[in-house]
Amino acid sequence: MNAVSPISLTDLVPALRWSKSPDTTAVLRHPRLVDGWWRSLPLPRVLDIAGPTWLAHCLARLSVEQWDHLEVCEFVPTLRGLTVDLAEIAEPVRGAVQSTAGDWERLVHASPRTMRSWDFPNNCDVLEVVGTVMWQSILPFTGGPLNGPAPSPALVIEAVRTIANWMPASAPDHVRNAMAYLTEATGADSAGPTTDSVKGTQSPATRAIRTLRALRAQRDRELAAEEDGAASPSPSPAPDPKEPVPLLARRGGSPLLGPGGTLRRPAFGPPKALRDQSREPAASAKADTSTNAPELGTHPLIDLFEQLCREWNDLERLIATERLFTAEPTSIRLLADQLQMDIGALRAAQRTVEERLLQWLNSPVGAPLAKHLREVSDQLGVATTIDLLVNAHPDHPVDVPSLGIPLWQIVMTLFTDRRLDDNWLLATDTGYLRRQTRQLLADQPSLSEAGTRLGRLGIRPQALRAWLLSTPGVSLQDGRVLVDESVPLNAAEPAGGYGGHTAFPAAPQTTTNGLPIRRRPAESKAAAESKPSVAASARCFRAPDGRWWHRVDVTADQLNGAPVAVPPGYAAHLGLQPGRLLCLTGPGADLLVLVWRDQAAFDSLRPLLRRLGAQPGDRLFITVNGDRLDSRLLQASAVPADSGPLGLALSLTGYTAQATPEEALDIIARRISEADEGFTGTPAELLNLLSSRGDEDIAEQLRLSLHSAPVQVQQRLA
Repeated sequence: MNAVSPISLTDLVPALRWSKSPDTTAVLRHPRLVDGWWRSLPLPRVLDIAGPTWLAHCLARLSVEQWDHLEVCEFVPTLRGLTVDLAEIAEPVRGAVQSTAGDWERLVHASPRTMRSWDFPNNCDVLEVVGTVMWQSILPFTGGPLNGPAPSPALVIEAVRTIANWMPASAPDHVRNAMAYLTEATGADSAGPTTDSVKGTQSPATRAIRTLRALRAQRDRELAAEEDGAASPSPSPAPDPKEPVPLLARRGGSPLLGPGGTLRRPAFGPPKALRDQSREPAASAKADTSTNAPELGTHPLIDLFEQLCREWNDLERLIATERLFTAEPTSIRLLADQLQMDIGALRAAQRTVEERLLQWLNSPVGAPLAKHLREVSDQLGVATTIDLLVNAHPDHPVDVPSLGIPLWQIVMTLFTDRRLDDNWLLATDTGYLRRQTRQLLADQPSLSEAGTRLGRLGIRPQALRAWLLSTPGVSLQDGRVLVDESVPLNAAEPAGGYGGHTAFPAAPQTTTNGLPIRRRPAESKAAAESKPSVAASARCFRAPDGRWWHRVDVTADQLNGAPVAVPPGYAAHLGLQPGRLLCLTGPGADLLVLVWRDQAAFDSLRPLLRRLGAQPGDRLFITVNGDRLDSRLLQASAVPADSGPLGLALSLTGYTAQATPEEALDIIARRISEADEGFTGTPAELLNLLSSRGDEDIAEQLRLSLHSAPVQVQQRLA
């Protein structure tokens, strides 16, 4: 259920929003993209089709040729929050930037018009420098950072064109096929000219020689850097046009290169699961006889789930193995390209599988597996390792024949209230559980006493030792548990310290789905004070563990995929800024996108709502921990009809237990405050505070409950 990022090129480059110039259309036109794609097509989809090299080169041309008066960071505003080490940039652009701008900050705050006055070396010009900057700006929307310095898109395109022009007629077919693939992948057949108009028009031979010199110089520098004490490489002479030109590429950086520098053949075929089905009947029969299928009746849970899987068609089984029952789901876009299917049809098929699976679990036929899930969840406690899950039942390590995956993997997926964190399957927040562990064990108890105390947190004896040894600052010595408070917790930080994100990562970290985790840089005190406050935001409530939760009142439109708005204060609390987006991994590896355009909103929560079985009128509470989104659904039927206004007021904050009017005031006051202090004001002050936050629904119910309270209670609260 991966969602495509809704950010289009006009969101990244606002200048395009107001331009209708035919010159702009000519630069951005691509044979595999629809007209006007930059206003509607999501960026990841564009990059899948046209490639980052082509797009970065087009943006550089637009900046240099049509908006050369704008600073580069004005042309692409998100560059303001991006810091790049010049070591990450390949030669010759790196040397050109170091000898002119000096650093990245000055480079992005300069306009192409200003850059033309800089004294660039002969092997580099303005277009190539700006193209490298544009490459960095679109990198977060690709599969992640490359290994090693990033080349100039203009030089890459020129290199491909040069090799294509100089390829001899006697070149074998496999070389020509590889060249055709490179030409299409880089967009060299559709990209415009790569020379800077100020430097004059150069002949193809001059441009080719200049490109090859730059690439050979880059190769020589990399070889020299690998040899300690090696002398500086001498300038390489211009190549002889009659000699064959080798294809030069950075070591370890290109996905097109295989072992020994050979060109890897692109895998454009169908997924392995479908390729296996297309084998000859004899080969299939041979494979079937060699498979160690479990004997019928020896594994009741396997037999039970196998009956369900046999009702699915080949596509539904493929979705189950590639998308549902795996810790690393295949991108739905990639799956659609491999199967040559419409993404909408794939999503519909996945929804069908999920709905049938949930209906089956709630039916008498699937009741044994549903009961097994509850029993295993209680047996494992709040924290367990994958090994403990595998060994929790004899059927867990056995493969389900129709899917070819073990049952424990399916069970793990069906634990919708748990998440996988560093080989730990957790039913609560990691940081909170580790903090509680250290607090309970601060007096150096024995191992058996530690087990008793942590048992109250839900940690079972079989996971006790592994959990203690995995908690930073906790060690075992002579049968006692020692805690070193000076050791920082490496787990998720509490609210206020986690969830900081910007649109561009400073370090190559990725989410569960391979998307970049976006960390925000340190901000000034003035900037922090100017941000909207989560404590003053409607429908935002602080839990006892310090995390802030946001309430979503579920509607029919949201169930059909409509955007779900969140308060600016909550978005700012997560580190989001206007014009940027945040990619989060929800339960079941769903990809949820929070984007701030005119207002902050989730692109859609439909996958999460459908997974939880939400209905209009239910209330969904969500919180973010790092790149993970956790959720709790409070069904409308869970609030008793006789709970009265006071019970309804509390339920709107996520609290469902009974409470007296005095306790209710204290609970609500704590949930809308950043301080963990009891309520000391008057009911009128709390009502005014709720109204100022926008929680008029809570204030109204609380007001009704206070009016209906006995006179003695009103007097105590006055």
